Amino acid sequence: MNIYGIVYKLFISPQYLEDGIVASMKFFVTGVGGQLGHDIMNELHKRGHAGIGSDIAPSYSGVQDGSAVCTMPYVAMDITDATQVETVITEVAPDVVIHCAAWTAVDKAEDEKEICRKVNKDGPANIANVCEKIDIPMMYFSTDYVFDGQGVEPWQPDCK
Repeated sequence: MNIYGIVYKLFISPQYLEDGIVASMKFFVTGVGGQLGHDIMNELHKRGHAGIGSDIAPSYSGVQDGSAVCTMPYVAMDITDATQVETVITEVAPDVVIHCAAWTAVDKAEDEKEICRKVNKDGPANIANVCEKIDIPMMYFSTDYVFDGQGVEPWQPDCK
């Protein structure tokens, strides 16, 4: 199934088995301590999918709002550690990885370039490499905080 099929299945059209039972997929979501990961986990739960959340903290450290994500399965993982990423994702064995983890302190990015690069460049690469190796799709969400999405050609590293 390609990425469009997964998005369709996840957000638009539930797949039904016999007797009207909705087919569930197993998703591994990074960055659940942040707003995007938190909301995606809750949406997965609402739509009947299995979600395993992950972030760098030893236990779920996101908003404690009583929503589903607060009690859903959680696995600590440092996305900048390629070996740990491979171990965790392989052991979880999801159908899909939704990558939401990111260095989001835009104002500190210039001062802390190395950690920003590790989290926003090496981390996604580590996850993509594992997903490719075990042949599962990876969905990578970002925001329009830095770029508004209105560009007409691919962004280059020095774009402003």
